[in-house]
Amino acid sequence: MTPNAIVICFDTLRRDAVSTDLAATPHLDHFAEQAVVFENAWAEGLPTIPFRRAAFTGMRSYPWNHNIGDRGSQPNLLGWHAIPESQTTIAEYLYRRGYVTGLVTDLWHMFKPSMNFHRGFVSWEFIRGQEGDTHELGSTSFVDPSPHAGRRIAPSSYLYQVRNRQSDRDYFAAQVFERAAEWVEGNRKNQPYFLWVDSFSPHEFWDPPTRFADAYASGEGLLDHIVPQTLNGTNPTEQDILRTQALYKGYVTFCDEQLGRFLERVQRSGALADTVIVILSDHGTELWDQERFGKAASRPHRYNTQINWLVTHPDLSRHHSVTDFVQNHDIVPTLLGLLGVGHPPLDGRNVWPMDQAVQPRDHVITGWETWVSVRDSRWNLILDTVNLRDVRLYDLLADPQEKENVAAHHPDIVRHAAERVEALLGGPLPANYLHRPRNFSATVGGLRQVRKQAQHLGERWQGSNLV
Repeated sequence: MTPNAIVICFDTLRRDAVSTDLAATPHLDHFAEQAVVFENAWAEGLPTIPFRRAAFTGMRSYPWNHNIGDRGSQPNLLGWHAIPESQTTIAEYLYRRGYVTGLVTDLWHMFKPSMNFHRGFVSWEFIRGQEGDTHELGSTSFVDPSPHAGRRIAPSSYLYQVRNRQSDRDYFAAQVFERAAEWVEGNRKNQPYFLWVDSFSPHEFWDPPTRFADAYASGEGLLDHIVPQTLNGTNPTEQDILRTQALYKGYVTFCDEQLGRFLERVQRSGALADTVIVILSDHGTELWDQERFGKAASRPHRYNTQINWLVTHPDLSRHHSVTDFVQNHDIVPTLLGLLGVGHPPLDGRNVWPMDQAVQPRDHVITGWETWVSVRDSRWNLILDTVNLRDVRLYDLLADPQEKENVAAHHPDIVRHAAERVEALLGGPLPANYLHRPRNFSATVGGLRQVRKQAQHLGERWQGSNLV
C-alpha cells in the first residue's frame, strides 16, 4: 500500500526543547523514542517564509537569488517572498501522483496576498487571528496590553482577537490540531493523502494558558511579557527573566499536549499503520542565553538556527539517531524517497539513513537577511555579507555557547569559511542579492560604499584585515 504522509511543523520550537529537561514534552519525547531523529539538523534560510520555501520545494532559499515582487509583504525582508514559479512544491509532486493534499495552519504569513504557499493543496484551512492577523475589528479593538507586555510593545490587536477565549480549546495550537485531526479522520477512505500541519505556536506572543507557565515559575505581581523582546536592554530582574522563560516553556508544554491529542486521534483512526509522520521546527529562540529574548538575524547561534527533524515510518521498529549535517531543503527529497515518488534534481538530498549511504556534508550555511552562519564540527563563523567589517568566529569545542569571538586569532579559518560563502553565492563578497525588498533600498543604495570599503581592506580575505 502507498503510505500516507503527515508533516507537522512548529514555529520557534528550540531543538533542546525535545528530549531534554528544558520543558516537559512527554509526547514529543515518546515520538522521538520511536523515530529517526536528525540530531544535527540546521535551518538553511531564515526566518519563517524562507524556511518554508525550502522545506516545501527542496530548493535552497538562500542566497536570495530570485527577483520576486513582494509589494504589500510585511515583514519585508531579504528572501521573504512567494515560491518561484519555476519551483515545484511537495504538495504538487504528490497531487500529480494521486495524493489528496491538505494544509491546516494558523501561520498568517503563508496566506498574505503576495504569497502562494497553498500551491498544490486541494484543501487548505487558515485559522485566523494569530500574531498581527487583525481579521476582526470593533469599537474596542485595542485592548489594554499593560498586564501582558508593559508599555514598550503593545499587542493590543492580538489581544482583541483572543478576547473570547474560555478554555484550552480556544487557543490557536488547539484549533490547528483539532482541525488537522478532523481532516485525517475525514480522509481515511481517500488514500493516499498528504497533510501539512503548521502551528505558529510556540512563536511569540508567548501566551499559553496561565497554568502551563505557572508550572515553571509563578508570575504573581509580575507582568507577563508575552512579547519577550520588551525585556531586552532593560536590566530585568531575575524574577522577570524566570517568568518570561516560564511563558515559553509553558507554551511548549501546551503545544506538546495538543500534539499528543492529535497523535492519539490519528492512532485511533488506524492511520499510524500506513503513515509516515514528520515533525519539524523552523528555528529556535533565545531564552536569555546571551542576555536576550527572541531571535535576530545577527545572532545565528545554535539556539536560533538548529531545528527539530524527527520521522516515524510504518516499517521502522526502533529509534535511530543521525548525526550527519542535514538541512530543511533535504526534507522534500527525503520524504518523496520514502513515498516512492520521483523528482528532478533538487538542491536538497535524500538523507534517509536506511536507504543509502549519502556522502555527509562537512558544513552547513544558514542565511538570515544579510547575515550568514557557516558551521562545521569545530567552528561557527557569523558574517554580515554586505558589511564585511562585522566578523565573528566561535570555537564550538572550547565555547559551545558561542560567547567568545576568536576571529582575530584564526584568520585562516575565517578566510576558509568566507570562501565557502562565496562558493555558494557564486561570486565574491560583499554579496549582491537579486531580491530587493522595498524597505531594503537604503542598504542597497549603500552597497557601492561598502564595496569601496572592502577594496581598502587589501586582498579580500587576508587575515587580520577583516578581523
